Amino acid sequence: MKFDDNFLSEVGLSNLPEDQKQAFLNHAQEELELRVGTKMSEGLTEAQIEEFEGIMENDQQVIRKVVSELGMDFRTDPIYKKVLDKYGVSEGTWEIISEYLSIKWIQKNRPNYHEIVQSTIDELKNEIRSGQSQILGQ
Repeated sequence: MKFDDNFLSEVGLSNLPEDQKQAFLNHAQEELELRVGTKMSEGLTEAQIEEFEGIMENDQQVIRKVVSELGMDFRTDPIYKKVLDKYGVSEGTWEIISEYLSIKWIQKNRPNYHEIVQSTIDELKNEIRSGQSQILGQ
């Protein structure tokens, strides 16, 4: 999801004053991330949440543990190769491996991730649309 002028148009805020646009877009993105994170954590165990947080924080101990649990050489995984290609490198850093593992973790623990994100985006857009006049100060 891109938070840009197209997003503002979709939610009826293309007339938002220029000096308020970026702040609003930043707020909308932060709100989406918070809501998705909350929905993603629903039903997970504390251990699962801690593991995902460790992956996202590039905790090398957690990364090593998760890699050992994969049961495969991650370097041959097409998803890993796509992440490498994204950064134009042939070997991963801890950050790249972390990004790869976050994708794998989500696939395993939240296979409905895309549906969660889309429904949350739709909810947020609808809320913004319904509050459009208030946001614009009308």
